[in-house]
Amino acid sequence: MKKLRLGLIGLGGQGRAHANVLLSAPEDFPCELVAVCDIDPKKFEKQNFNFNLKEGQGTMGFDSMPCYTDFHEMIAREHLDMVSVVVPTYLHCEITVDCLKAGLHVLCEKPMALDTDECDKMIATAKECGKILMVGQCLRFWNEYIILKSMIDSGEYGKVLAGMFWRGGDTPSWSYQNWMLHKELGGGAIFDQHIHDVDMVQYLFGIPESVSSSAAIVHPGSNYESVCTNYIYPNGPVIFTHNDWTLSYVFAHGFRVNFEKATLEMANGKLMLYVRGGETKEITFVREPALRAETRYLAECVLGQHDNVIDPPFSARESVRIVKAEIASADKHAEPVKL
Repeated sequence: MKKLRLGLIGLGGQGRAHANVLLSAPEDFPCELVAVCDIDPKKFEKQNFNFNLKEGQGTMGFDSMPCYTDFHEMIAREHLDMVSVVVPTYLHCEITVDCLKAGLHVLCEKPMALDTDECDKMIATAKECGKILMVGQCLRFWNEYIILKSMIDSGEYGKVLAGMFWRGGDTPSWSYQNWMLHKELGGGAIFDQHIHDVDMVQYLFGIPESVSSSAAIVHPGSNYESVCTNYIYPNGPVIFTHNDWTLSYVFAHGFRVNFEKATLEMANGKLMLYVRGGETKEITFVREPALRAETRYLAECVLGQHDNVIDPPFSARESVRIVKAEIASADKHAEPVKL
């Protein structure tokens, strides 16, 4: 099988996580990582790296493949089919648009951008160029969340009554020149980390009528780093999220969703189903890393095996719109903001 040629732009913690899952992919994986790019050539060397996901930790070098400090040069030389854009958020739009115009399909890391105008530009460029753009909202490819969506869609345990989604960890100290703690560059935790759960909420339950958020900035110059949000669905479920990247441990995330007939909870590395008046069981599965699964899905779209119905770019754009509403609500001390 001829594999699609993929280039990776950005070798920070998340970029290294992408590289790790691609380099360890099985033989039947539909694309192959053939080149990497980063503005810092030291990233190509073997070195230990601190990151909140295990896929991006440890020692990794790239001396066995072409390495570039200019992504335009990489595109010109490597005959690529697709790229993964894993750079600071403020660069997502510029680099994604350039890659699309160069004739490449693009997987852009979340969040899509820091405002919806840039999201719209990315979507319009992909349409004009006839290329596929997908945003790395990786929870849509995370086994536990896939199982949750399946339970909601099937109605096996009745309708959802309430749900709580959370994630958090220590303050990100690994970012290049500390860009993640600059509001204008990374958007703070509310954009960089919290958007995972925002995206999952709207993926599972649709766009809320309004949001009410309380939040705090811990590091001067950053954006909201601890945020709690209620999502208002008239006659619908009670939905709440909490995110904080000022905690005293590396990372944790999970959810608890209460159905009419059962409760599904992801916590402490386990997915537990508690059936009302019945059995309690741990749900187990064979895991494919979500970063690999989302790349596989995009490659299959490029190969014409299916359309992108799981993670279309307009949906990622809506997640950015919801985060902007949450910021507006937090600015007004939790005053509800309509969407």
